[in-house]
Amino acid sequence: MLIQNRSVSDAPDLSAEEISKFKLKPFQHQIEAVNYGIKHKKWLNLFSMGLGKTATLIYEAEALYRRGLIDHCFIICGVDSLRQQWKAECQKFSNLSVTVLGERVTRTGSVRYEPINARAKILKEPISEFFVITNIASIRSDEIVEAFKKSANKFGMICLDECHRVATKSSQQGTNLLKLKAEYQVAMSGSLVTNNPLSCYVPLSWIDVDQSTLTNYKSMYCNFGGFGGNQIIGYKNLSALREEIESCSIRKTLNEVRDDMPTKTISVELVEMSDEHRKFYEAIVDGVKEEADKIELNSSNLLALTTRLRQATSDPTILTSQQITSSKLERCAEIIEDLVEAGEKVVVLDVFKQSIYTLAKMLERYHPLIGTGDLPDAKVDENIRKFRTDPNEKLLIGTTHKLGTGKDLPEAHYLVMMSTPWTWAEFSQNTDRIYRIVSDQNVVIKVLLTQNTIDQRV
Repeated sequence: MLIQNRSVSDAPDLSAEEISKFKLKPFQHQIEAVNYGIKHKKWLNLFSMGLGKTATLIYEAEALYRRGLIDHCFIICGVDSLRQQWKAECQKFSNLSVTVLGERVTRTGSVRYEPINARAKILKEPISEFFVITNIASIRSDEIVEAFKKSANKFGMICLDECHRVATKSSQQGTNLLKLKAEYQVAMSGSLVTNNPLSCYVPLSWIDVDQSTLTNYKSMYCNFGGFGGNQIIGYKNLSALREEIESCSIRKTLNEVRDDMPTKTISVELVEMSDEHRKFYEAIVDGVKEEADKIELNSSNLLALTTRLRQATSDPTILTSQQITSSKLERCAEIIEDLVEAGEKVVVLDVFKQSIYTLAKMLERYHPLIGTGDLPDAKVDENIRKFRTDPNEKLLIGTTHKLGTGKDLPEAHYLVMMSTPWTWAEFSQNTDRIYRIVSDQNVVIKVLLTQNTIDQRV
């Protein structure tokens, strides 16, 4: 472990006047993090999900811009499907301009992206917007890395979201990420856990905290054995790793900011469809339009047609035998993995039972407990009892019909809504499963909506 002597700037904390200029008022823990970032320049934001890591980064970037310290902020989404979500968050929390690298909107309103060579050309030339967003897949390209280095734009700040997903230097994106440098760098993760040290190597190296070679890093934190003695069979020195992480990060949990945060926080995340999923959804839209032209619409068949569109966004296997992966299910699985690995209990609700079973298969290593109408009431009740009383049972997933009303699940701090019910009253009932009238804990409701689909209209 080689920790660089990290100089701390004597830059002043945010003044009351600076704070008053933000588009939305930040919470106190966000102000503390911005002040930390201004002084430390390269750091890790390890806020738990729901505490506003995104907004904190936006506040810091805007503060640095207003002080004349940076001209542009380059944002790298560790999850490819969140580019548009980041754009929406920048527009929500700041009046500074924002663009997604290579974005174009078709005549039908769908978002598409230019190929890598076109994005590299755009990156080299002057960009008027302050926030420039790209995805981690772009960083795999040497063209993008070279374009960033030779860019006419001064990127004084780089942000890497979901940094734990850039797992190893041996990957192309890990290797190329380490070539991107700025005066201010922030790596963000709600689950940079220390029970797998390898997930920490690239983030710590990128912010110039750990300057070990990968070989030396493994030697410090990994036990080897197995065939030839070269397989990682366990980890060691985790207390030293925690110390290293704590030297360059701020970590906040829901309970630590109880007096600062709303008791119940609803966070909406827009998920971009993959090209394959988008093509399938648009085919369903065309089919629904064609069918609607041939029948006399009434409330009954209108509901049926709308439901078909919703199923297409949630889980294509409901409608087809083709192996089409749901972008929303993939994102839901990523969120759950992060939370469960961090030791949290999580409830997931969906209107459609088929997507529940698909998700359960994707997450079978966590042995999810199920609650759908296919199961006897006694079995569902038993699964709920296990979830509430067994500390090793971290995941309960089911339909809004079966788990969305009349069930108390206050042991969970997080609930993920894969799809929303039809009315606000039902939604409130669903989300109150983990927030009861006697609760004194903060809870986060994560709502997943597939962008530019029927999801948002509902």
